[in-house]
Amino acid sequence: MFEKIKKFFLFFSVIFLIAGVTSFTAYNWATMSNFEKLAVPSVLVIVGLVAYLLLEKEIYQNLTIFFSSFMIGTLFAVYGQVYQTGADVWILFRNWAIFLIIPMIATGYYSVMTLFSIVVAISTSFYLDLYLSGSIVLFLASLIFGIILMVYPLLQKRFNFKFNNIFYNTITGIFYIAFIASGFFAIVDGDYSLISIMLYILFVGGVYTIGYAQLKKITIKILSITSLGFFGVAFIIKMAEKIFFIDISLYILLALSVMIGTIVGIVKSVKEIENENIKKFTNVVVSSLKVFAFLLLIALVASILSSLGLGEGSLIVIAIILIVFSYFAARMLNFEKDKLEVVAFIAGLMCLAGYLGSYLEIKPLTVLLIITIIYDVFWFIMPIRALDLLLLPLHYCLLGDFLVKKTFIDVNYYYIIIFIALIIEGYSIYNKNLLSNEKIKRILCGNEVTLVIMPTIWLYFMGRGSFIIAALREIPSYSVYYNMVFVVLTTIIGIYIIVKEIKNQTLKIVLSIMWIALNYFAYSEVLSLAITLLLMLIYAFRDSKWGLAVSTLSTGYVISIYYFSVYKTLLDKSIALSISGCLLLVAYLVLKYGFKGVEDNE
Repeated sequence: MFEKIKKFFLFFSVIFLIAGVTSFTAYNWATMSNFEKLAVPSVLVIVGLVAYLLLEKEIYQNLTIFFSSFMIGTLFAVYGQVYQTGADVWILFRNWAIFLIIPMIATGYYSVMTLFSIVVAISTSFYLDLYLSGSIVLFLASLIFGIILMVYPLLQKRFNFKFNNIFYNTITGIFYIAFIASGFFAIVDGDYSLISIMLYILFVGGVYTIGYAQLKKITIKILSITSLGFFGVAFIIKMAEKIFFIDISLYILLALSVMIGTIVGIVKSVKEIENENIKKFTNVVVSSLKVFAFLLLIALVASILSSLGLGEGSLIVIAIILIVFSYFAARMLNFEKDKLEVVAFIAGLMCLAGYLGSYLEIKPLTVLLIITIIYDVFWFIMPIRALDLLLLPLHYCLLGDFLVKKTFIDVNYYYIIIFIALIIEGYSIYNKNLLSNEKIKRILCGNEVTLVIMPTIWLYFMGRGSFIIAALREIPSYSVYYNMVFVVLTTIIGIYIIVKEIKNQTLKIVLSIMWIALNYFAYSEVLSLAITLLLMLIYAFRDSKWGLAVSTLSTGYVISIYYFSVYKTLLDKSIALSISGCLLLVAYLVLKYGFKGVEDNE
């Protein structure tokens, strides 16, 4: 956990410093001369380059050259503001990309190469906006990543430089996500459908030829098949809109057939693969496609029932079919580790809720109670692991709705729910035996989902946005005492983790003081930060990479809301972000050089 904390400090310090400098240059003090305005990003570009030359470790060199590369874009933006060049936005990004070629070739670091690719794509998007409109712009911009995937291996062979696998995999992920999503809408869109269809097929074939036929990357083969599946669905939607005029059920059936064929094609293509990471990746893709196919199946059943004249009554029929299917799918078809029966069960509950609420006009609290009872029954009899995740969140919703509708509690109900969730989480940390039970671990994961979602939605106190001010007026004056109890509870749980995990006594004291200070800041400024920071500690304590990723993103989101609220000027933001970045950098240096040898005795 010690190493993870250090890296958090280092990465966030660079991010904060970049954001601080960017806010400062955007502010453009009226009292500053043009020379001073241009000097700030220019000096920082040079500082980053000098640091790159002086530092030896690759992680520091990567961060410093990325910092300088980002500052180059800021410098171009300031230059345009100072001299009012009148250049289009795409020219700014184009010039930025041209200058990124130098550090990209000189270092070969994936961070700079990825930044270059994104900047080129953004420049292309802004340029196309001058002449085109609609989804075709994003689709054509996404093709930049496809071109890079096809050209990069050829350049690597031609100039005999080291192939950067991290960069190639990163661009692969960016390309297929942007390509499939934007291509789908570009094909359905009537203005440039023919061009989109031709380019879609061309780039799927081109990237497949380079990425799989030559480089033997199985992930590209899997994603290429997935791309063709979504292409088929988009083409069918286009047919339904423009060519034929018959029952929509036929088109849904065709789309479902295409998706089933896509799933079969992916499964067969990786049947002989033994790499565990490839298998996990394939399972994620296949599970997502199964969910999409199942939703098409639900739409097909609904379309057929609607054509039979059932109307709103079709909801109860679909609900019964889905719930029964979810039970037998798990029991008879051996889908214990699949997501399909979970989707069926949840979709069935939603259809049932819609029928009870709209058709029978039952009150929402009663509908939620019925849904919860059915859920609990199936939770006991169905061997579905995913249902454990939703157990506590669903009951929290029922509790919250009950408190709102049936009681006269002055304090908003989410206080009570978060208190309960924190107590459950604290007890699970205190009693480590609970974590040895996989079922309980999944239930606790659902509990942590509540702790991520609820504070980040509701607990922005101390004036963070106009909608929060409106909510503040409804909060009683004595709610400050509940905030205090809330922060004290998170502080106690966090200190317990630090004391139990860290062996070095001095480090225990330092981290405990830092933890108390952070919670005091959360209490005085943005309350939800206490929860997200606590979750980072909990997942570091459990050595959960996915949990750390989610909680880190949540913390970044909370901090960004705080710093970029409408009640701060650009100068205020710049000062706050820069000071935060410097403090995080100092914290990293203290932990790195003040506690040498701690890594061996975590």
